[in-house]
Amino acid sequence: MELRHIRYFVAVARCLNFTKAAEMLHVSQPPLSRQIQELEEEVGVALLDRAGKKTALTEAGAYFLVEAERLLEGIESACRNARTVAEGTRALNIGCVNFFFNTRLAPCIEEIRRIIPIMKLEIRVMSTEAQERALMSGAIDIGFVRPWMQEPELAFDPVATETLIAVFPKDPGLEELEPEECFRRLADRPFIAMDRVTAPGLVEAIDKACARYGGTPKPAYECNDAFSIIGLVSSGLGWSIVPDLELGEAGGSGIGRVGLEDRIPIGMCYRKDGLSERARHFIELARSYLSEGGA
Repeated sequence: MELRHIRYFVAVARCLNFTKAAEMLHVSQPPLSRQIQELEEEVGVALLDRAGKKTALTEAGAYFLVEAERLLEGIESACRNARTVAEGTRALNIGCVNFFFNTRLAPCIEEIRRIIPIMKLEIRVMSTEAQERALMSGAIDIGFVRPWMQEPELAFDPVATETLIAVFPKDPGLEELEPEECFRRLADRPFIAMDRVTAPGLVEAIDKACARYGGTPKPAYECNDAFSIIGLVSSGLGWSIVPDLELGEAGGSGIGRVGLEDRIPIGMCYRKDGLSERARHFIELARSYLSEGGA
């Protein structure tokens, strides 16, 4: 098995279309198909179901995709770290969910850099699910995530709390209502949903909130980026549910909101074993800053 087999499989598994995957990889389709067949022969099971009109992952293929992505992330991390070691220092790699960086983490990092000016940081905005894989592969050292982590090797230290809010084009009449009545009034309007593949944990939390207040609306739009969802709401195309930190400064841009009861903790996440001294120092400083009102 060679690294190209893994890369080719991940491309096909993500696209679920051999033609699109071949275009993305800049190879022709027949060699790509042969590479996947060779991989399946070496693994010993079918990873892709080609029987229907559309290519689909088998159960084994879905499992193999998670491990393959973790392997590729680990290789990318090793290459990146080798380059930084050659430069005389290894960066501390930090992951963070969208918008928490701008609203909470950036001031924290500024303070840490003031205390330890020589500390080099690499920061990547990623979903909670992507950070979990990156933490397990070593691609990042510390993540700022929402709480639906599954790996028992990871620690989760809460440092902040988000509140789910219903957002809609500015309407003072709606903003004065209790959530149940607000949901009833919005039920017939187009709903803008978060893409489940991009952020399954957040979508599940939103679904639970919808069930509490009257049922999950049928999406008229689906988007994989919260900032874009807020833009669609601001443009008057529909309503949605997002964490309040995602709304950021957009509250004054033609958007109304109603707070819900649902709370989502955000925490620092890291491997329980094998932390470097620099990572431990960063965690201590970040925990102190965020607990003292920086969050």
